[in-house]
Amino acid sequence: MLGATALAVGFSAVAIAQQAPDGPVGTPEERAVAAADRALGGPAGLSGISGRDQLTRAGVEVTKQGLAYVNYTRTFQGLPVLNGGDVVVVTDDAGKVRGVEGDNRRVELGSTQPTLTAQSAEGIAKSHFSGFVESVSAPRLGIDGASVPVLVWEVVITGKRVDLRPEHAGELMPSLLHVYVDARTGRVTDSWDGVAHADGKGFHNGAVTVGTQPSGSGYQMKDADRGGMSVANDGSKAVYTDADNVWGNGGANDLPTAAVDVQYAQNKMWDMLKEKYGRDGHDGNGQWPEAHVGMNEGNAYSYCEASASADYTRFGRNQGSTNQLTAIDVLGHEVGHSIDCRTPGGMSRQGEAYGLSESIGDIFGTLTEHYANNPNDTPDYLIGEKVDFGGSGKPLRNMYDPSKGLNADPSCWKSGLPASHGSAGPQNHWFYLLAEGSNPGGGKPVSTTCNSSSVTGIGIWKAGEIFYHSMLRKTSNWSYAKSRVATLGAAKDLYTSSCTEFDTVKAAWDAVSVPAQSGEPTCSVTNPPTSTTPTTGPTTTTAPTSSTPPPSGTVPDIDVAKVKAHLNQFQTIADNNSGNRVGGSAGFQASLSYVKGKLENAGYTTRIHEFSYFGRTGRNLIADLPGRGDPNQVVMLGAHLDSVSAGPGINDNGSGSGVALEVALQYASSGAKGAKAIRFGWWDFEESGLIGSAEYLKSLPATEKTKIKNYLNFDMVGSPNGGYFINNITTDTGKVLKAYYDSINVSTEENTEGAGRSDDKSFKDAGIPTSGVASGASYKMTATQAGKWGGQAGVAFDKCYHQSCDNLSNINSTVLDRSADAAAYGAWKLTGVTAGTPPTSTTNPTTTNPTTTNPTTNPTTTNPTTNPTTTPPPACTLPAWSAQEFYWTGSEVSHMGRKWRATQVPYNQEPGTTGPWGSPWQDFGSC
Repeated sequence: MLGATALAVGFSAVAIAQQAPDGPVGTPEERAVAAADRALGGPAGLSGISGRDQLTRAGVEVTKQGLAYVNYTRTFQGLPVLNGGDVVVVTDDAGKVRGVEGDNRRVELGSTQPTLTAQSAEGIAKSHFSGFVESVSAPRLGIDGASVPVLVWEVVITGKRVDLRPEHAGELMPSLLHVYVDARTGRVTDSWDGVAHADGKGFHNGAVTVGTQPSGSGYQMKDADRGGMSVANDGSKAVYTDADNVWGNGGANDLPTAAVDVQYAQNKMWDMLKEKYGRDGHDGNGQWPEAHVGMNEGNAYSYCEASASADYTRFGRNQGSTNQLTAIDVLGHEVGHSIDCRTPGGMSRQGEAYGLSESIGDIFGTLTEHYANNPNDTPDYLIGEKVDFGGSGKPLRNMYDPSKGLNADPSCWKSGLPASHGSAGPQNHWFYLLAEGSNPGGGKPVSTTCNSSSVTGIGIWKAGEIFYHSMLRKTSNWSYAKSRVATLGAAKDLYTSSCTEFDTVKAAWDAVSVPAQSGEPTCSVTNPPTSTTPTTGPTTTTAPTSSTPPPSGTVPDIDVAKVKAHLNQFQTIADNNSGNRVGGSAGFQASLSYVKGKLENAGYTTRIHEFSYFGRTGRNLIADLPGRGDPNQVVMLGAHLDSVSAGPGINDNGSGSGVALEVALQYASSGAKGAKAIRFGWWDFEESGLIGSAEYLKSLPATEKTKIKNYLNFDMVGSPNGGYFINNITTDTGKVLKAYYDSINVSTEENTEGAGRSDDKSFKDAGIPTSGVASGASYKMTATQAGKWGGQAGVAFDKCYHQSCDNLSNINSTVLDRSADAAAYGAWKLTGVTAGTPPTSTTNPTTTNPTTTNPTTNPTTTNPTTNPTTTPPPACTLPAWSAQEFYWTGSEVSHMGRKWRATQVPYNQEPGTTGPWGSPWQDFGSC
């Protein structure tokens, strides 16, 4: 032993500066940092605290699920701990520490002074590099803490080195090789490459829309909406341009076509990261690696540079030079390496970490392929499945049976896995078992376990969520054992009311022979919920508190409170995005993501239909519910999801979007199954001229259009002074909706104001029978309409139409409730689900006409005892209601034949409705 100085690498209370005070702090990031700093400033169950090491906060990421991950790097006496010294603290939104990941061993070193010069270390590192050296970094002194801590020089060599994999036969590949040289003996202790690489075959994704931006008189392959992501030529490094924004000729080796393939795939990956995990770019801070296509090599690469802004990817051609390596899963794999690089612990490439890094790329490639759900590349669990790289027809890697990949990777873990692509096999196998299970059915492949067990999968998006959160716990020198512990911890933190997900993670690791680890998490749930089924059922058959869903043949009474919860989300989204949800904007995208997430959790298969509109990318959301009817006969319900730029668009058209969403969720949870299949659509750029729905229909082949047998549209269905209008009321489709309103004694009218002004026109023009409901826009209610609906004559149906005041207070709950019930009735009847008597709405007993649903339907009746509410109320002498006034405490008004008194300041809130302050109006009865 050289010297006698003990060097303890551990956690120190004095090491962390700017320690946050106790108690809650403002933002989620601040709460996480405060909790993490306190945890590392004290014992926190950790040993080996020294006082001579320093932890430096490197970053914090808060996920959309409310968990935060604060990561730290470590130095000792000013020397960086290069491998094995980093720490991640996991906290929840309340500031509670959920776990600490990292190596807290006490280690012993002698002197921290090197006996080997930096120049000698550089020479040794260069001799370790088998290839052509282009440049060498200045050696950096540090500590390699991977196993037995060693004082080392780190030397980074840029160049091209020999690829030793048999299938590449000694080819040269790009390299950023990090070499650790013992600073005393000159021995190379370890090395890892900052360039990750994989093979694949480029192919076209069909006619797609990608993000570009104007440049001079033409366009650049650069997407300003997604962090400025771009595609450049590998030779010139110039971003691709085009004169008319119509890219490529579809040729297998046409480079602009390859650029489209790459931009399409990385557009999808950006959206997936944002929607599913709340991650902004590959680094979490809005950056994205620039992509280069046209590399004259049979490979693809990811470069992990000194900073995230300098990262990039490169895509070449296959070995036969017959096409470009631009498949969705290849792009996802390479950017997966970039994410690996920019999550805690970095992109480890030593020992088992090498294969795990490759598996990380494979999993992100698979997730991206499933998210894109492109019909030209059916989602699967194969990597580079269209590549016949070795002439055998095998994919590069096979996740459900790794032995059937090109290199016959191992399916089961064992000690001593090599630092190679092949050691990705066990984790890839684990991910398939977690997502799909060992015998998933439905035509999906059977996957044989290593312990002959049976595993039931939890679905790809839950599996992806757990895997992503485990990566935020990642530390350097990653291993299979650490991955097992991290995924178990992630499952436990994400799913706090159930052990199903945790138990499946554990069973899947057992099934690939990764053994249990000392101190790994356990799961137990006290008094778990007996059901996750929505508690609201039809009032005719099920008590409101029942956890049993209604019979699938019964039309449910849609709970208006649940619809309004969706409106609250749309309002919040607008508040966070410049006050609106205008087409093509971040507010629209966030609205789409919210709806999409709800649908997928309910079992819908969704896809994003993209189109181009004046240089912007439009996005329609399409959702189908598999197995619920004949897919060759489809009933479709739709609503536009965009607002105007003036405001949040809560009535126009958060109301229609919220109604369609809640009906979709109720249809799924009820188990309803009709003779016809059901489909839902949410449209972009409706406010610009029905663009989204028209583009959707334009994209469908004639055979697909003929499958759509009915379309129902919902646009402005909660107007504050609302009426009851039906599109094409005299047609067979319109009569179905009218039947609902007839059943509750509410008269209806043909929607003349909205004729040809909403998305049903696009479907009608395509020859598809259409109808829908609406409650009126800028037209004023007539005296006759006010008489039968209880509204205000001479006042617009929606006084805030296309204005900033179209917010949460601009909704009539009764009108919204009835619109939702009508939509459900139409869905059940038109798909052929056996429907009972249409329910009478009881979800909002405080209505705009509390004495009757239709006070003047029969004004000439001579039998007031059988229909007492038809007698006109006595005239009121109090001031008439005016929507333009502010009513202060104590104000009295007459409205709907009744007297109302304000108990607080309602700000234009209509009596009888519930607004931001609850229900500030007291009803003093008829006057």
